[in-house]
Formats: sequence, structure tokens, C-alpha cells
Amino acid sequence: MDLIFERGNEAECKGHSILYFRDSNDQDEIWATYIVLLPITVEVSKYVPPFLMNQVSDIGANDLSAFAFPPAPEKIESREHLDVIAKIRSDDILYGGVFDSKDIQSGMLLVNEAVQKYADFYDLDIVFENSIDYIVDSDNSKLDVNNVIYEFMSTNDKLSELTKMIGRLRFAIEGKEKALAEEAENDIESLSKHLPTEYEVAKITNAAKSSDAFGSKLTDLWLKRCFHLTQQEFVEIGQIDEEIKRLESNKNSI
Repeated sequence: MDLIFERGNEAECKGHSILYFRDSNDQDEIWATYIVLLPITVEVSKYVPPFLMNQVSDIGANDLSAFAFPPAPEKIESREHLDVIAKIRSDDILYGGVFDSKDIQSGMLLVNEAVQKYADFYDLDIVFENSIDYIVDSDNSKLDVNNVIYEFMSTNDKLSELTKMIGRLRFAIEGKEKALAEEAENDIESLSKHLPTEYEVAKITNAAKSSDAFGSKLTDLWLKRCFHLTQQEFVEIGQIDEEIKRLESNKNSI
């Protein structure tokens, strides 16, 4: 069988992967299983009662160090669902081709073959070479997960999240909590990448960083403007733009 990497690659496979197939009876249906390659060699005999040894004597270490569960593919909701899961878990995604979902035995054989091929790609030396980079990048895992979540949020949900973040930022600045302020600002910057430029998130952030009455009023106006943009309420947007101009021109009197 041909094993196609749709996420990840042969040279640096993760050691854990979602393997999926399309049903030959209906190729819109997606069936999948999960492959795990253990980084530790398992000595099976240590965990098997003596009276069962004859029955498992042919099992080698690799039989438990590389496996898939479920042993035959199970139907899932969509191909897109795999992308979401794989991004969150940093999984490889493998495509195993077409199979007959009505033939469970054949499905199990295909999965076993895929597990063996995936294990052949896995190079523990490469894993160790990349371990330092992994440790460095691990601090960014929260941002990676948030980015995936933001992609599936509606604009209104993103704006609600932005409002909460702006509130956290203002609270941290008023309390002179520098670390909390930096964290809130980083979260806002991450979210801003998933909003159109006309929402002017940078201007909202700058206004929120001002702890005086002017900053508070300006922040509220910019946030209201975002919600009007979402609803395409152009009359209200024009009114708020005028109010922002008046406020900025009279800044010294606030």
C-alpha cells in the first residue's frame, strides 16, 4: 500500500499519527484509526503469566512498541475534523487509500501494514536531535492551540474574546502588573491575526494601555465600532468615527 503524509513527513515523523481511509462504497465517508509508536521497548514476557507464555512466545517487542487502535478503521464525521485534531495534538496525518468498510478483516490487515511502514519511517535518532528545538517551541504551544480555536470562531465570538482580553489588559495596567499586561497584549496580538485590518485592533490596544479617562472612553468607542462593523451598521460606524475624532481633538480637556 502507498502511505501518503498529508501532515508531517517521512523524514521527521512524530511517532503518533491519525491514519485514515476512504470507503470504496462511498468515498465521501472517512474512516480512521490512531497509530502510536512507543519510544520505549517493551519486553512482553515480564508482564505475561507463566501459563500463557506458550501462547505469546511469538510476540516480539515491536508488536507492542508499534500499534494502532482501533485495530480496524472507524467512521468519523469529516476529513476537516482530522485537521483540527491533528493541529491541536501535533499529530501526523496519513492517508492509506481506499478500503471496503464492510470487510473488517481486510481493514485490519491494511492498518497493520500501515503501522509497519510508519514504524520504518520513525527514526529515534532524529527525535533526539530535534528534542532541544521541541523544548524551545513548547512555550508556544498555547498560542498554537489558540490559533486553531480562533480559526473556527465566528467574528462575534472573536470580538467577545477581544473585549475580555482588553479588559484584562486595562486591569493589569491599572494594577501595574507588568507581566500580566504583557501576557494580555500577546493574546490580543495573536487574536488580531484572525480579524480583518479594518477592526483596528492595534488602535484598541494602544487606547487600552492608557489608564486615564481618555483611554477608557476611546477604548470603548473602538470596541463598539468593531461590533457595528460586524453587523455592517455603517451609519453607526460613521457616528462613532466622528465621536472618536472629537474625543481625540479634545484629549487635553478630558
